[in-house]
Amino acid sequence: MKIKTLTVSKTPSLHINNIPGDLRLTGWEQSDIKAKTNGKELELVEKDGKLTLSCDNDLILSVPKAAQINIKKIKGDASLRNLSGSLELKQVNGDLALRNIGEAKLGEIGGDLVLRHGKGDFQLGQAHGDASIRDLMGNLQAGSFDGDFHLREIQGSLNAKTGGDAILFLTPIEETEYTLNASGDILLRLPQDTDAELTLSAGGDVSLNLPNINEDEEPSTLILGSASAKMTLSAGGDLLVTTQSDEWESLADFDIGLPFIGADLPGVPADLADQISKKVEAATRKAMLKTGKAGRKARKAGRQARKEAKKVNFFAHFSDGDGHIKPASEDERLLILKMLQEKKITAEEAEKLLAALG
Repeated sequence: MKIKTLTVSKTPSLHINNIPGDLRLTGWEQSDIKAKTNGKELELVEKDGKLTLSCDNDLILSVPKAAQINIKKIKGDASLRNLSGSLELKQVNGDLALRNIGEAKLGEIGGDLVLRHGKGDFQLGQAHGDASIRDLMGNLQAGSFDGDFHLREIQGSLNAKTGGDAILFLTPIEETEYTLNASGDILLRLPQDTDAELTLSAGGDVSLNLPNINEDEEPSTLILGSASAKMTLSAGGDLLVTTQSDEWESLADFDIGLPFIGADLPGVPADLADQISKKVEAATRKAMLKTGKAGRKARKAGRQARKEAKKVNFFAHFSDGDGHIKPASEDERLLILKMLQEKKITAEEAEKLLAALG
């Protein structure tokens, strides 16, 4: 294991060419960059106001929240959270989880993409897996999602394509445009008092479950209220527009287990934090597999198999030789409760993790 710490400004610019493993990056209030890898090589250098970092394995980073991050390639999975500066990722081979970030520009994502609470514009080239985006304050522009696309609430415009199904929970904003092209089905859920002009087309059926609209009608253009927002939806399969929510609530989101949940915890020995991080990650992924992905479509089986193989490696590291997870120690349980107290995980997540850890 290698650890390096460097004192920097509140708004440093960090450049990384390649991360051979997984990445966990967290913004903090300190004017330091702390880097840790389980590999043998770690370099963190500042020259002429430019920070560069290189490593040979998984990487854990803590940086000032307003740092500007530029990463060319991440070979594994990545989790980035609590950042207000600009973020640019050109390539992530695995899954990508983002929480509480500012403006972001992404290139190619090899796996699934999850974004929660984006505070700026979000631009994406292509994601080869599924995508779930919730609470985006800026505009969303996506070249393509190969899998399914789930979107819940956006304060800016939407321009995206998806090769699978799309589930949208939106509150249209005045003078804002929303454009989506899906190869599969589209489900759009709107509030009852929506003001929007909808242009709809589908290879299958167009169904409307809206107040004062005849369900037998299938108009290509639909005027709701003052029609101040403009929405253009094109589905290769069926298209449903509804104001009902309860029956669709379970379809509105999915999530992926975040790598390295443990993070840097003051007062907790580094070795213990690493052990809990990996153990909690394995338990989280197991819980998410049971609760969130059990009903995923059969055509995702190939990608799921790849993730299963990865989980096996995590469990093997903490098993007793017969494939059983070792019981959690009291320190491990206290660490999970500490994460709950600091609001790094929810009460439901903590309950699942404690149960999964035994």
